[in-house]
Amino acid sequence: MAADPGLAPGSIIGGTYKIRRLIGQGGMGEVYAAEGRGGEKVALKVLHERAALDPDLVARFNREATIAKQIQSPYVAAILGAGKESDGRLWIAFERLVGEGLDERLRREQYLSFAEVAPIVEDTLQGLSAAHYSHVVHRDIKPANLFIEKRKLTPAEVTGGVHEERTRILDFGVSKVKSSASRRSEPSLTAFDATLGSFAYMAPEQVRGSARVDERADLYALGAVAFRALTGRLPFEGSNALTLIALKLDRDPPTLAQTTGDTWPAAIERFLFKIMAREREKRFGSAADALESWHRVCRVMGNARRRQPVPPPQLETREDHTEVTAGSLTETGPNSFGGFPVRRR
Repeated sequence: MAADPGLAPGSIIGGTYKIRRLIGQGGMGEVYAAEGRGGEKVALKVLHERAALDPDLVARFNREATIAKQIQSPYVAAILGAGKESDGRLWIAFERLVGEGLDERLRREQYLSFAEVAPIVEDTLQGLSAAHYSHVVHRDIKPANLFIEKRKLTPAEVTGGVHEERTRILDFGVSKVKSSASRRSEPSLTAFDATLGSFAYMAPEQVRGSARVDERADLYALGAVAFRALTGRLPFEGSNALTLIALKLDRDPPTLAQTTGDTWPAAIERFLFKIMAREREKRFGSAADALESWHRVCRVMGNARRRQPVPPPQLETREDHTEVTAGSLTETGPNSFGGFPVRRR
C-alpha cells in the first residue's frame, strides 16, 4: 500500500486551520503545526486516509475527541475542535504547547531532583482529579503523555510566585468512560484488546486486562512515573513483557533506598508504596486523596511550592458506562514544541 502523502504546508483543514509544518508522525497519522484564522497556534492531529477506512479506528479517533472535550482543566491539553474533511480525513485540533515531554527530559537528564519532580506529580494529580470527576480513566499515564509546558508569565505572576512550568496530561486515546451504571448492549471497542497502555507503568490489574480498571490504575502509573523520575530506574525491569508482568503480579515495588542505595525520608517512601500498592484496594482512594498526601510529602521534603486545587467542572452524572479506546498517534522525531534547559541536582 502506498504511503499516505500527508498534508502540504498551506493546506486548510476544517475551513479554519492552515497547515504550517509536520511536527510528528506515526503509523496511524500525523501531527501538524497549524494556525487558526485569528492566528491561534494549534497542534493538528490527523488520521491517515488509509486508517480512516477502518471503522474501529474511526470510532476510536472520534471517541478520543469526545472524551477529551469533557475534561475542563488547566492540567489537561485542551481540544479546540474536531471534524472530518471531504476526502475522509479525520482531525482533532489541540492547543499547541511550548515545552517538552517528560520522556524527553528524562532521556536528557536521566533522573530529576525531588524539587523538579514535585510539581510534575502535583500537576498530574490535579489533571487526574478533573478527569476522574468526569468519569474518565486515562489508562496510559507515562512520561510521553505528560507534557511540561513552559509559560510566559506576566510580572504580576512572577511576583505572585506562579511557576513558569506546568505539566499537562496528553493523549486520551486509550481512555475509558465509566459510571456506576452497568453496561448494557453497547459493543466494546476493547473486546479484542487484552491490555492497553504501556507495560512499564501499568498497574498489575491492568496487565490482566484493561476493561475493568478504575481510577486507581492511573494513580499506580503516576507512582511509577515519579519513581522513574527520581531514581532513573523503573520500579520493575525485565528483558521482555512476560518477565515484567510476572514481577508486577508477584512482587511489591522496591523502595527508593533499595534502588538508589541512598536514604530517603520515610514520607516519600510511604507515599510511593501506597500509590503503587500491588492490590488496588490498598492504594489511595482518589487522586484528591493522593494530592493531599503529596502536599504532606512536599512539606517534609522541604519543597513548599503548592497550588490551590482547581475545582472540577459541575457535570451531570451520566447513566451510561462506555469503554473507550483509540489508536493514539505515536509522535516521533525531534521535539515538536521547543526545549529548554533544566538544572541537575
